[in-house]
Amino acid sequence: VRYPDQISSDMGLPILGAVPFIRGGGRVTDGGKDASHAIEAFREIRMNVAYAYGAAGPVVFTVSSAEAGDGKSFTSANLAMAFAQQGKRTLIIDGDIRRGRLHRFLGVSRTPGLSDLLSRQMPLREVVQQTDVPLVSLIGSGTRMHVGPELLGSSAMASHLHELKRNFDVIVIDSPPLGAGVDPYVLSAL
Repeated sequence: VRYPDQISSDMGLPILGAVPFIRGGGRVTDGGKDASHAIEAFREIRMNVAYAYGAAGPVVFTVSSAEAGDGKSFTSANLAMAFAQQGKRTLIIDGDIRRGRLHRFLGVSRTPGLSDLLSRQMPLREVVQQTDVPLVSLIGSGTRMHVGPELLGSSAMASHLHELKRNFDVIVIDSPPLGAGVDPYVLSAL
């Protein structure tokens, strides 16, 4: 997909917003030359996601893309911060349990995390970490394991997600790229 028309006309999907390119990525709240444009872009996406989701309860969605390096984690983290700035209790789940990096972006630990939770090595309360951003929590990707897709598609994942929905207004799941395997499909189905 290279052009907006391919999404709106050919695929029949709405475009919820566009984020300007930011050198080096990072938090758009950290300032920088293009920060004000990016902040407004994430506010627009936040509004459009909330509107598209409706009043059906907590907003829960997965962020993915075709390839590595497309900005999934950048988008997930900054969109979560945009929801938090609106007063929403927000959780980011690093669903890329093979190569997750959101913990670095948000200044917390990778472990314990999602894979530790799903393999029943840690209870839920011990994997949710508060970040330095008010109202934003993170479940890091956790200890690297070879049984990733099986863990993500487990009944434990669905059960924990159901429990998390009671404690958060917004849950953003950052996934690996679509070309990396079945993981993003499993996460989006949840």
